[in-house]
Amino acid sequence: MNFNINQLPVVFRNGLAELRQDYEFDICGDIMITANSGEVGIQKISGGFCITYKKSCEFYREFIKLLYGEKNISERCSFTDMGVMIDCSRNAVLKVSAVKRYIRLLACMGYNTLMLYTEDTYEIGGEPFFGYMRGRYTKDELKEIDAYGQVFGVELVPCIQTLAHLNCITRWDRFRSIIDCNDILLASDERTYELIDKMFGAIAECFTSRRVHIGMDEAHMVGLGKYLDEHGYENRFDILLKHLNKVLEIAEKYGFSCTMWSDMFFRLANNGLYEPTNTAVPREVKKYIPRNLTLMYWDYHRNKQSEYEAMLSAHKGLTDNISFAGGIWRWNGFMPSNTMSINRTELALNACEKYGISGVLMTVWGDDGCECSAFSVLPTLVFAAEKAYSNHEYKQAFERISGVRYDDFNALELADDLLDNKSKFYGSNMSKVLLYNDLLSGIYDYAVRCEYAERLKNNAIKLRRKAKKCGKYKLLLNTAVALAELNAQKCDFGIRARTAYRNGDKAELKALSDKIPTFIKLLDKFYISLRLQWDDENKPFGFEIQDLRIGGLRQRMLHCRDKICDYVNGSANGIPELDEDILPAYPLNEEKEFRSYELWRNIVSTGVI
Repeated sequence: MNFNINQLPVVFRNGLAELRQDYEFDICGDIMITANSGEVGIQKISGGFCITYKKSCEFYREFIKLLYGEKNISERCSFTDMGVMIDCSRNAVLKVSAVKRYIRLLACMGYNTLMLYTEDTYEIGGEPFFGYMRGRYTKDELKEIDAYGQVFGVELVPCIQTLAHLNCITRWDRFRSIIDCNDILLASDERTYELIDKMFGAIAECFTSRRVHIGMDEAHMVGLGKYLDEHGYENRFDILLKHLNKVLEIAEKYGFSCTMWSDMFFRLANNGLYEPTNTAVPREVKKYIPRNLTLMYWDYHRNKQSEYEAMLSAHKGLTDNISFAGGIWRWNGFMPSNTMSINRTELALNACEKYGISGVLMTVWGDDGCECSAFSVLPTLVFAAEKAYSNHEYKQAFERISGVRYDDFNALELADDLLDNKSKFYGSNMSKVLLYNDLLSGIYDYAVRCEYAERLKNNAIKLRRKAKKCGKYKLLLNTAVALAELNAQKCDFGIRARTAYRNGDKAELKALSDKIPTFIKLLDKFYISLRLQWDDENKPFGFEIQDLRIGGLRQRMLHCRDKICDYVNGSANGIPELDEDILPAYPLNEEKEFRSYELWRNIVSTGVI
């Protein structure tokens, strides 16, 4: 379509010029586009169309609808604040160009907030070891991203940690004196607050927003390390509360209003549990919660709307300042679980609407090395946005936003798709388990069924067909294809090798060992696909972990081949790994199938890593 944008405010003209990177339209045409604040929608006017919006990002949401032929419509978002948080602390730090691409996508969906979760991956003046060799964002990069977000009505909100989850700084001598234990800062120490003051000084310089997420979650061991040595035992909630108030004081100094994860206060009110409760909230807990603080209830696991409602009701008993964070599952593997995430998101957002929650955040964590693309979760992001705007046709909206059919894109899940009976809440990272499960001492061999190899082979064929239709997202599908192809060949190796060994069938063992060079070729293909995907999105820092993991897997395969050959030709008396029985260390479900979200370190070995 050919639009005339001369009557638009400069910011929207600039935004549309940027959008041409993603969508085909001309901005030197005859169809007049104007914009006004008001009920969200599109109205026909003489010579063109008027786009109306409440939040600036909604101008772009409506423009994309117009681009795809929707006219004379109106809609309303159920939430004042719709946000996304992307993990940039688990090795993958999105390139500035990738963040800008994300901002454009978010605006076209109707999201008005973006948080980049940065534990130590942002520059702090005078602290060269903070984020050292981690791909941290420079101040100039954050300012550039912040300004770009303003063009699209997407507020860049800093998302940092001010107590725990600061694991990567603990290795440096510079910070060891202010570490209590594990990854937790030493509360009540002035040097700790000097560092936190520098954190706030840095974000105050780089962000125009004066909202900040300060973390403060999962500091279960606070006060039990260096703090205990220096002060003796104190009630840990008292320690947390004093620390929180000091952090809020620093935040106020720089003009910030704060949000924190709710579990610190909720667990205190609920006997240490972060679970639904029918017990009234103790008054003494409520009085401790600062009035200028928003508690963010996070929940990524529940499959019943009633449980979300019970949690929201309990949170409402703590404070009126409540927001909600849901999870898009991509954090422990190479592939996302969008179908499960969508079904849980639907329940959670239904509960949020019922309880009048105004702020919703969709979290995109990357716990175990951020192997999975940040863009792989687009189906769930689109669903959540369409749900918020009461549009049930989210698959059509996905194609409008991404340019790819929903079912083609979501074929990514085929790399993990092994179970016979998949509920709507099915999720797994089985592709990662099968990849790293050892050829000889594979502790997950007990979970592999005989039909998995053929199923993965068929899934790889389907994925290859889908990849051809996915345009700019083909890199993601190529990674899934390569992973499925490798796992189809490798998944039952350990079972077959153990059976042949115990039957004294050296011919079969030799035939199996001859397959390992094919595994390595397929692994190399997967590695190249993963590297291309990473380089397209992320800074180079952090990929060395994938080099080490995949390179280690490659070397281990070669070693396993040597061990088998040594036994077959008589150079070795046995293969000790195959003498061991594989114990069912983790439970199967009622269908005798394994559902997994296991970490790399727990897959590759039972040894110390």
